[in-house]
Amino acid sequence: MLRSLKSVLSVQYKYSVFLKETTGWMIGRNLHTNQIRTAKMYVDRENIYAHTILEQSANPYQLFALHEPGQFKYTDLDESVLSLKNAEKSIKGKDKLEILLENFRAVAFYCKDTNSLISEQRFKEFINRYCDIVPLLSDEQLLESLRLLLILPREATTRADNFIELWNVLDMECCQRIKDWDTNQLLLVCDAWYKLDMARICDFVKNALEKLGRKVRKMTPSQLVQTMFLCNVTRRSLYEMMDFQINLARYAHGMSLDELGVMSMGFFKTQSAIQNPELLDHLYERLINELDTAKDITMVAILKVLRYSSKIRQANRMEELLNKMSQLNLDTKSLLTCLHVALFGIELQLCHNGILEYVLQRFERDLEQTRLKDLERICLVLGLFKAKTLTNLEKTLCTRILNMLQNRTDEILKHPRCFLNCLHYLTLCGFYNKDMMAAALDEKFLKHTFGSNFISNRNLFHLDTFVNVNLKNENYLGPQLSDKCRKTMGKMLTCYIPERDQKYKLSATDNVLLQINDITSTLLNHSALKHILPNYERPDIVICYNREKRISIPLSETCPEDYTGVILTRKHLLGELDTASYDTVAIVIAGWNTLIRNTDNYTGHFSMKLQQLNLLDHKYIVINWYEWRELETHKDRIDFIRRRLSKVIYL
Repeated sequence: MLRSLKSVLSVQYKYSVFLKETTGWMIGRNLHTNQIRTAKMYVDRENIYAHTILEQSANPYQLFALHEPGQFKYTDLDESVLSLKNAEKSIKGKDKLEILLENFRAVAFYCKDTNSLISEQRFKEFINRYCDIVPLLSDEQLLESLRLLLILPREATTRADNFIELWNVLDMECCQRIKDWDTNQLLLVCDAWYKLDMARICDFVKNALEKLGRKVRKMTPSQLVQTMFLCNVTRRSLYEMMDFQINLARYAHGMSLDELGVMSMGFFKTQSAIQNPELLDHLYERLINELDTAKDITMVAILKVLRYSSKIRQANRMEELLNKMSQLNLDTKSLLTCLHVALFGIELQLCHNGILEYVLQRFERDLEQTRLKDLERICLVLGLFKAKTLTNLEKTLCTRILNMLQNRTDEILKHPRCFLNCLHYLTLCGFYNKDMMAAALDEKFLKHTFGSNFISNRNLFHLDTFVNVNLKNENYLGPQLSDKCRKTMGKMLTCYIPERDQKYKLSATDNVLLQINDITSTLLNHSALKHILPNYERPDIVICYNREKRISIPLSETCPEDYTGVILTRKHLLGELDTASYDTVAIVIAGWNTLIRNTDNYTGHFSMKLQQLNLLDHKYIVINWYEWRELETHKDRIDFIRRRLSKVIYL
């Protein structure tokens, strides 16, 4: 597989050098400078579904009307329409505008009926004339121009000659009129650009959303939904998002579940968490009550935004919804819907075993048709929850996924991060392939995947640490990250070691860590906070202990500095004292997000950390967050630490 990826990447690299040296296109007029895009490329199933909900709703949405089929028919075109005649020069004012608009209508329907492209050279002169008079058009004539633009046959790119000049000048004129248009008119014209599939390319929708974002307090329910639909299409959030949520909470009871689904798409695609507790609770309530009749896309949209927005205080609500979903007949749901049902609890580490086992069965059955993106997500579920079934289905699934990845080269090159994430999540389940590891850590593949920004990817850091620690004795000969890269990653991806007198506010976990370190220092003379495994954010309390003398000793003077990305072995911590008489002990804090909720089982990431500490010959003590919270007095805490230390060293 490594050879296959290398050969493809080497070809792509040659072309990338060629493209880098190629000069850009020289484009006339005052045109947009976006990169070349295929025309009408932003249509996807989710957006089509959301717009259909607006079309079928009884609420008054501002939807752009199209010409009725067969309303006009032109199979022949008078050539005088395309050239500037002397008679036309003498016509002025409104008559000239109406004649040019009528001529544009004739050209548009002629192109439609004969499947001719507006980019043909014979239309050049006419398009230039029409672009010149666009600023003089009335609002209705401007909308008619957009309506005619919609019926033109599809061009290869939005930069096709004539077409780019036409839509650019219409876009600029729409932008000029934003200040004069009210909310309904803005939404209507935005819908026109959406139907042109240029909502993400044109400037008008972006600028209109900026104005709409300042009017959210006065919006009606239908205006709120349509505005969020546009946010979903453009991936742009509104400036006053909190005011938007407050207003939405007022009207949410009168909206259908499908309309709430459209809203949820907008929140999720703009990465805007719902912070209004009333609105969040209402979404839970509505989905629980209407789950049996919810459509797949609506259900998935709401599940995604609930997962993204829920905090610990919503854990009970989330569990209630999971229990309700476990009673559904998931056989009637799509594989993607089942996947998002399984993903629902991952942010709060909440696992429903019944749902998980069913979803794994569905994936095992339909694995051959599953996209790489969905393989990545189910691997995340498997790795995070350390799934175990009575039939060992999880092992069968992991083995099949690992084997299947070898035949997905084209898909891997298209979505390389998904491949790397899959490998990382599978290692949490105990499954790996050394050849694939070598392919993922290859320099060309990393450059293809991340460009020059791979140093900020934690999963890559985890994968390289797995190679260094878990495969140390397995003759792995493939590439690894350089010491320089690991040092940079150590600086970027590890949290600062907390101190009492630092100017930054300490988190709850930092306070617990410092409290335990203070007590440990009273029981033993020497302890320190260090990142033994720098791929994990939080430091641990490290103790070097002489078993024969029953005393702790300071860290070796040659121990690497903090934030260098070095994996700390016994040799690093003890130096020349690395003998059988000395132990290295790590006190590890298990925060609330390291335990699978309502169980005593650790997540896959935390289990891997403990496994790697063991492989490095470090002893470890795990202190769960809830154990520490239950200790009432300082004496109780001292006794607790003493008991835990006594299990691994002789005090």
